[in-house]
Amino acid sequence: MVSGAKWRSTAAPLGAVALIAAMASPARAQSSGDQAAAEALFKQGRDLMASGHLAEACPKLAESQRLDPGTGTLLNLATCYERNGQVASAWVTYKEAATAAQNADQPERAQLARRKAAELEPKLSMLTIVVPPPADRPDLQIRRDGETIGRPAWGVPIPVDPGVHSVEATAPGHKAWQGQTSVEGVAAQASIEVPRLAEAAEATAEAAPPPTEPPPPTAPLSPVPAGPPPSAHGAAQRTMGLVTGGIGLAGLIVGTTFGLIAQSDNNDAKHDCPTNSTCNPQGLASTTSALHAATASTVAFIAGGALTAAGVILYLSAPTGASASGARVGLSPIVGAATGGVALRGGW
Repeated sequence: MVSGAKWRSTAAPLGAVALIAAMASPARAQSSGDQAAAEALFKQGRDLMASGHLAEACPKLAESQRLDPGTGTLLNLATCYERNGQVASAWVTYKEAATAAQNADQPERAQLARRKAAELEPKLSMLTIVVPPPADRPDLQIRRDGETIGRPAWGVPIPVDPGVHSVEATAPGHKAWQGQTSVEGVAAQASIEVPRLAEAAEATAEAAPPPTEPPPPTAPLSPVPAGPPPSAHGAAQRTMGLVTGGIGLAGLIVGTTFGLIAQSDNNDAKHDCPTNSTCNPQGLASTTSALHAATASTVAFIAGGALTAAGVILYLSAPTGASASGARVGLSPIVGAATGGVALRGGW
């Protein structure tokens, strides 16, 4: 009775069973556990392949080969790949089986594997990864379907299985690039070009790792008291204009009153002082009173007129809406020995 390991190492693709069965060789199990698992996987893979479930059979045969390598398992795996349309994988596996059989002094298996590889070679589909000079960098790394592609393989047509293939290019301090290309049909030729990588943002390169704990909640900011609306400034200025104008009118009335008093005293002085050199005490008193009243009248008229004018300007120049935010108005008194009034200053 042939042991399980021996039977698995003699199993081979359909059409070569008789040839390879006669070339049984002991399996090289790494451990009894690996050997048992490899045997179970091999049997499941063969059954699945016989029932046409190739997509499930191939991974089981590949795992069996990894656990307990054998030329028979390699030949069955290559046959599974070939039937599943994975021409490149089948071609590589046949070549690997040929080498393994040659090293194991199994010329019939080696010849079979080489013949199958030669039959598949014209059917191989090729993918070329092109790296133009502007995109090339000393630290550039390229991966195809997750596997690193060495620099010598850049620009060289490499056998690949039909289907969609992803290509990734990376370099320190640069943004990674990813692309895809589809290789369809027998003996198809496809290529994909790697662009010049863009430099990564400095903030991204130096970003600190995210905190392990969320930061404590911050207290809400106190609302800033809102100032009066722009229209309030204009209303205040108009009110100031009315008040200032009212005071100015009062000043004009006071000036008129003092003017009448000065005129009355001056008339009395003329009666009591018929000539410039002749004047009784009553006339002197009337003259002095007339001078004081005249001065007061002048000051009142000047201040009243200025205040009235300022009030009119304040009222008419009061801003409305958004223009009120830039209005600045102020009043300053002007006092002198013989003059008086107010100064209006502002900006709009």
